[in-house]
Amino acid sequence: MSQNLSDKVRSFFLTKAVSDSKHRPSDFDLLEMPVEAVLAYWLSLKKVIEAKGRVIIREEKQGTSEPYVSHLLGLLQSSLSSDNIEKFGLIKKQAILRDLQRKFILMSISILGMATNENPQKVLIRIISKFPISPIYEQQVFDAAAAVLKKMDEGDINRDKFLNIDHRMKIESLILNLIIFNMLARRLGKRELGGFIENIRSFYFAEGMSLIIDGFEYDFIKHRLNLQKKEIMDLTETKMDMSLHLCSGIKSGLNYDDLQLIGSSYLL
Repeated sequence: MSQNLSDKVRSFFLTKAVSDSKHRPSDFDLLEMPVEAVLAYWLSLKKVIEAKGRVIIREEKQGTSEPYVSHLLGLLQSSLSSDNIEKFGLIKKQAILRDLQRKFILMSISILGMATNENPQKVLIRIISKFPISPIYEQQVFDAAAAVLKKMDEGDINRDKFLNIDHRMKIESLILNLIIFNMLARRLGKRELGGFIENIRSFYFAEGMSLIIDGFEYDFIKHRLNLQKKEIMDLTETKMDMSLHLCSGIKSGLNYDDLQLIGSSYLL
């Protein structure tokens, strides 16, 4: 992504906490962008392609870690028709949404476990139950988490690695870090977790932690997490649909004004 386009997209981040975070990645995240930013990205890409040619698509893909946008750029770069772009873009969308849904569920299990001071071992069992085949071994998770806490006591820990929660993490790393937080909550108490929020990239998990620290009741936290998860998933799907149709439109040679009209269908 060109620097100007990158800066423009970043300015649309949903929350100031994300926008200002020193842990923000160099690339954008579709989940964190409002619909207007998604439209701005694809319209800007259309202009760049018109100015520099289709070779820019390869460069853009190489510099884009956002998984769905990167996939669409690959389809756009290919010889596939616009119809096939929509077909395979839809398949990828469904796969990514399934992964997001599961990760949010795992985060909520961890948060609700902290809210009730549940034994981390039981929390891990609840997490594992969400998989047809466990992606990790229980004992290895607890051994690794105990080693991290020991390093923390010694003042020698990579906080960005082990105290971060992010939907873009690999599932094994996410589970380990969730259990670390549950063990910290049991060790320190729920009210002492505030100092770790700055290391958390996921605003979903960070808000859940804030509700715990502020002393909200379990039922309210659960209701809020479920509501927020639904809103995030619905909005993310909308942004993915917009991206897919704009990408397909670029492939089929639609002009800038027509693409803008397509994008406006997703705006109030």
